[in-house]
Amino acid sequence: MPVLTCDNLQRFLGSAENRVQALRGVSLSIEPGRTYAIAGHSGSGKSTLLYLLGLLDLPDKGSIHVRGQDTRGLSDEQRTALRNEHMGFVFQFHFLLKEFSALENVMLPMRKLARLSEADMRAKAADLLDRVGLADKRNRLGNHLSGGEQQRVAIARALANDPALILADEPTGNLDHANADRVFDLLGEIAHTRGQALLMVSHNPELAGRCDQVFRMQDGLLLDPS
Repeated sequence: MPVLTCDNLQRFLGSAENRVQALRGVSLSIEPGRTYAIAGHSGSGKSTLLYLLGLLDLPDKGSIHVRGQDTRGLSDEQRTALRNEHMGFVFQFHFLLKEFSALENVMLPMRKLARLSEADMRAKAADLLDRVGLADKRNRLGNHLSGGEQQRVAIARALANDPALILADEPTGNLDHANADRVFDLLGEIAHTRGQALLMVSHNPELAGRCDQVFRMQDGLLLDPS
């Protein structure tokens, strides 16, 4: 079963004379164990699509199925629960809680899901921070981390609940070349070895080209994948 499918997604932004169609009927299927990139010029609809697929926004037309479940008609609470259980989201702006430590930020999704003990949550968060190269920063507060370090904490947080689908909006945009490679290798390894899926928006053609499949967006349309 695909991790996620969408059919004929359409989305309008603005109102009256400023109303524009950001998505013009996008359909795709995301399979487990594969990595995908969405590439395209600024304003082509990439981030709009990612936010719809992440159940953070509602389409004006079309459907989204997550692990076979139709998301149409779900309440905000149901959409949030579905997202927390099946998805990890890496935002372009990391949205850490600055008064929490790196470890506590990574533990937040696990606390919401409430399936692990306190000790297991701490151990798992520590392991994820180690994998993104921040083992020595686990107790540092969010506002005492650099922008690149905050982004790596956000990536660890997105992996906390072993999501079936990782959605990433420019996940390496704030990282230097070495850490960008490290993070991408981690995301790719998780997808390929654990049967999870990665869908990322990226302006980095080198990283996008390393994905199993690249979708190109233009004027709200998804072109044939490469």
